[in-house]
Order: sequence, then C-alpha cells, then structure tokens
Amino acid sequence: MVAPKISVCIPTYEMGGKGAKFLERALSNLLSQDFDDFEVVVSDQSEDHAVRSLCESWDQDLCIAYFDNSAGKRQASANSNFAIDRARGEIVKILFQDDFLWEKMALSRMSDAFDGSEIDWLVCGSCISRDGNSLERTMVPRLTEKMHFGKNAVSSPSVLAMRASCVQKFDENLIWLMDVEMYRRLWRDLGEPAIIKETLVANCIHSGQVSTGITKEIMLEELKHVWRLHGADTSIAGKMEYLKRRLKLAWSK
Repeated sequence: MVAPKISVCIPTYEMGGKGAKFLERALSNLLSQDFDDFEVVVSDQSEDHAVRSLCESWDQDLCIAYFDNSAGKRQASANSNFAIDRARGEIVKILFQDDFLWEKMALSRMSDAFDGSEIDWLVCGSCISRDGNSLERTMVPRLTEKMHFGKNAVSSPSVLAMRASCVQKFDENLIWLMDVEMYRRLWRDLGEPAIIKETLVANCIHSGQVSTGITKEIMLEELKHVWRLHGADTSIAGKMEYLKRRLKLAWSK
C-alpha cells in the first residue's frame, strides 16, 4: 500500500460520552478538505465502543486506521504517541478529537509549506470555537523563550505538523505542559518552524476538557520536570517565567 502524504493522528477517548460526537465533527471537516492524500490514524482509549463504531461507519469515506489503545497509559501524551508510532505518512499532523480543521484548504496549505521549503515542522493559526460554527480569539503562533513554562503563544497540539523523518513524541510525564515542552524541543533540535498565519484550526472550548482537571500540584510537578529538562539552556526571560509561576503556585496554596 502506498504511503499517504499526511497522517492525521487523532488520540481519542469517550470524553464523558461526547467523544464520538466531537470526533464525527473532526472527521466531517477532514472529508471536506480540498486535499485527499491523507490517512486518519485513530488511537482510542475509550471505555465504550462509540468511537470504534463511528470509525467503522466512516471507513468508506475516509482512509481510517483505527487502533485500540485501551490497555495503554491513559493520558493524552501517551495516546498521541501511540498514534504517531502508527502513522505512515511523510508528514505527521496532530489533531485532538474535540478540535477540527477550520478551513477546507488546511491540509493542502500544510503540504505546500513542507514542499516549498526545507523546514521540518510547522504550526498554524488557530481560533477558539464554542459552538463549532463561529470563531473567536484568533491566534497567530509565536515561539518565545517563556513558552515551555506555560506561557503558550502557539496554541494546542492541533496546530502542529512534523516531517515523519524527524518526528518527535510528547513527553509522557506531562499533561499541562505537553504541547509547549514539545514546541521548545522541536525549536531546539530542528530550528525555526514554518508559521502559517491563517486560521486553519479551531480549538473547541467545553467543560470536559482535560485542562479543567489539572491541579496546582500537577502544575508544580510539571514545572519542576520541564526545568530539569530545559533549565540549563533557558534564557533569563524563561527563568524569570519559571520563578514567577513557581511563586504564584506557592502563594496560592
């Protein structure tokens, strides 16, 4: 079987009974893309069969590679890595199940960006959507020396794509900082990314998001972990951000 140009990697779980509904919206927007040389890699940690059944019903319309990851480490970073490991495409595109591609030319814009340069990774513009139809707070990604300590000026993992030849995986010790630590590492190891300023991805805001369950204790431990990884090569601005976050968490106890 010929490998596709792009693998869209979607980590999934039941998400309080809403997982399949969110995934169906993501698949619908993928089907409407003006680019068709892609596969969808679904890594599923659901405790029910709703996502599996949905993928089976969509298999006639999209090239979906479904994988049961119910026995894996139940965490977004680990579930994303499971999907990345099974991607066959030249380009690995992350898409969380409750997010979706906002523009019909999103995948073609990403493919063209890789074809027209020697870059190894890219990030694109994003927005927030509460209802799946309207957008707010558009965001052009920007890399900063503070981002790996929580000052995220890039957006969610759904804006990220990497060449398979130099793909990196998420740190499975992280939840809150899993995306920004990855951006920091990619920046260090692969250099500057391509930045597509147009809004290509919509991040869905809802009460069941993983971020709503992140405690101060988790935040503190993750800050310490990222400091151990990147503290030595962090700029003064980054170190100040780390200290500010540490102090804020200490004072809020």
